[in-house]
Amino acid sequence: MNILFGDKKPIVGMVHLLPLPGSPRFNGDLDKIYSQALWEARVLQDAGVDAIIVENFNDVPYRISDPELVDFALMAAITREVKNMVRIPVGVNVQFNAWRSELAIACACGADFIRVEVFVDTVITAQGIVLPCSSEIMRYRRSLDSKVQIWADVQTKHSASLIPKALTQSAIEAQEAGADAIIVTGEATGKATPLESIIEVKKVVTVPVLAGSGTNLENVAQVLKHADGVIVGSFLKEDGMVTNPVSPERARLFVQAAHSK
Repeated sequence: MNILFGDKKPIVGMVHLLPLPGSPRFNGDLDKIYSQALWEARVLQDAGVDAIIVENFNDVPYRISDPELVDFALMAAITREVKNMVRIPVGVNVQFNAWRSELAIACACGADFIRVEVFVDTVITAQGIVLPCSSEIMRYRRSLDSKVQIWADVQTKHSASLIPKALTQSAIEAQEAGADAIIVTGEATGKATPLESIIEVKKVVTVPVLAGSGTNLENVAQVLKHADGVIVGSFLKEDGMVTNPVSPERARLFVQAAHSK
């Protein structure tokens, strides 16, 4: 796929952090946030995933700016511990589209890539309008002399584009802006990424294209016939519920199915 994975089509698992101190659902137990994250990272690596993303998934409703300082510090600390523990690439995703924090954490903690939800599109979400960041983040990465990869969503889930354009046009713009990989998703977390969307985007770009939602045991082989990799969260959780902990058994079965494509 790229310098991180060679020709392999990576399975990228999610480490969804428990609610952080600055979010409404924080329960007061910092030690549990650390222990749960490290346990899930170890489970995912042992199951055979090729990379993991550390994300503050449970900090709903998301801010559309940089996180609280305490959350930024905690994500950096956890990311560093995860990076030191595992032998696979580690990514960072700070909801929602907190690209400056993502890149800063990744650079400081030795992470390998970040996921940027709003790179070239102008979108509206439940929390408001989010502007594209490609011109700023590319300059910021250059100023840091960083090699951290930028994986960019196009017309991302849980949002609606304010400027109508084809998905392929967004993909072309993302590649031209410098994205190292492009992520295509379904409408929401757990919703399958349309195969036709992956196929269309693959026709117009040369960077890797990943399916960013809804891949499961039944469709992973078909998805990987077209996509260059998958990011999977919901299916790997107990009972397939995204708010549950990672299931070692479901993770193992998913990786086996992906590798037998």
